[in-house]
Amino acid sequence: MKIVFLPTLLLLVNFLQAQTDLKQGLIAYYPFNGNANDESGNNHNPSVVKATFTSDRFGKTNSASEFNGTSNFIRIPDNKAFHFTSGFSISAWVMIKGFYGGPCHGNRILMKGSLDLPYSGNYMLGFDDNHYTRGANCSTKNPDRAHQSFYGIYDAIISNEYVIPNKWYLLTYVFDGSYASLYVDCNLHSKGNAKDQHFSNNEDLFLGKMNNAQYPYWYNGLLDELRIYNRPLNKNEISALCNKIPETASKPIICTGENAVSAKFDYTISQCTSVSFKLSTANTKQISKILWSFGDGSTSGKLSASHLYKKPGTYTIKTIVTGRSGCADTAVRQIEIKKLNTDFTFNEQNSPGSFRFKTIDKNVTYSWDMGDNTEMLNDANVTHSYTKTGLYTIQLFAQSSTGCRDTVKKSINVALPEPQVTPVTKPVDTQAIPPVVAKPQLVSREKEIIKTISVETDSVNISLYDNGIIDGDSITLIYNDEIILTHQLLSDKPIKLSLKINPNRQSNELVMYAENLGSIPPNTALVVIIEGKNRHELNLSSNQQKNQAISFIIKR
Repeated sequence: MKIVFLPTLLLLVNFLQAQTDLKQGLIAYYPFNGNANDESGNNHNPSVVKATFTSDRFGKTNSASEFNGTSNFIRIPDNKAFHFTSGFSISAWVMIKGFYGGPCHGNRILMKGSLDLPYSGNYMLGFDDNHYTRGANCSTKNPDRAHQSFYGIYDAIISNEYVIPNKWYLLTYVFDGSYASLYVDCNLHSKGNAKDQHFSNNEDLFLGKMNNAQYPYWYNGLLDELRIYNRPLNKNEISALCNKIPETASKPIICTGENAVSAKFDYTISQCTSVSFKLSTANTKQISKILWSFGDGSTSGKLSASHLYKKPGTYTIKTIVTGRSGCADTAVRQIEIKKLNTDFTFNEQNSPGSFRFKTIDKNVTYSWDMGDNTEMLNDANVTHSYTKTGLYTIQLFAQSSTGCRDTVKKSINVALPEPQVTPVTKPVDTQAIPPVVAKPQLVSREKEIIKTISVETDSVNISLYDNGIIDGDSITLIYNDEIILTHQLLSDKPIKLSLKINPNRQSNELVMYAENLGSIPPNTALVVIIEGKNRHELNLSSNQQKNQAISFIIKR
């Protein structure tokens, strides 16, 4: 807690002022006491006054000029006294009330020159968000109202202090012949090398704007006690200007106990992009003013504020609370606005027609429409079995904890096998196969022999499995042009058979015919062949255009 005793402070200020001569080198002084005249005695009076007058920082009426940010300005004719090739200084009290929202959204309190560039002898006092946005102010639509910095010409900003609206500041710009410096409330705010630069042009001096139709940079705020010197002020002189205290100054404020205020706040997000803000403290009766900055250029002065963000992103929220006692507090937090983009994956289970569905998000509530009049609620991962062949559209409905919603649709083709018949497990003598009474109607397809196996025995034992996911593959087996099995469902359990090898045939061929394509085309089978002590493993694959086959020949 810091308490400053007024008698001591007044003695200090009087001492500093006694050691300085604030009239030395003063070429223009505008106290704005009901007019905009120069009271330095040098008669640098304005030619145009389009501004109003209001109370100054001490509450004295008609003692400060006010600019509305759209049309108010003061024009002072050019004079050689305003041309500087060596040191000079500008000092002014300012209060910022708003921010220019036009192209590049700069703000000019004072400007001599019509180009927004540090040449042609320009000099100025201004502020904008150029420093914080790293030069992106001309490429963004709205100004960053929470990160505005004061600056002049050739001075590089070294402070992270940003403009607080409705607060009085003393700006003092000094060029000492080598360096340009800007002091804000007596503290060094920016400094840069300006050696060999001059500050001289033939343009009029403007207060409240820049004389440029495309980039007027209108100033919205108050201006008081503008002083222009033809020499650099020293630190004692700057302090003397900064610490001017009226004789009727009030007692120092102690910002503890009942005078204390807190700017800490909480927030809730709803409907995805709508945010409600509320102070954490319940003691709001002591608050006289509050300013919310929402991080996207928007502000609010309501005690409990709400804001609708137009796009996702991370936003820095700042609130400034001022109490009835004059005490103030500031709080800053970041919030993230993000939309919900949900999705799901699925894969088949061991049972034909059974699928496992999985989502990708956390902290999300889900509901499912499985496409067969089945609904499932509040589950991120579900398993569902289809009982009929067909094309099904699955819909996933998702809602996040912040109220974001999303829906995704996917279709799956479920192909279930026809009822199985008992597989032949005894040896098949192809020379004694009786005629089939009702043969299945098979479509003529291309045949591809993928392997020829030479055997020494007169028979082979064969086992067929579904290769990979059990997806409802149904097949017919043809041996030496005769159907030996039909409507067989491939699974993780083998279809076993024994085949006689006809020594009189040049080739004994086992063909796999695909009756359907299952859920994951084509039909594939793992074939295990045992002949004597030899074992062979290979994969057969068939679709609706081509059958694959194995050829057996007797080794001679």
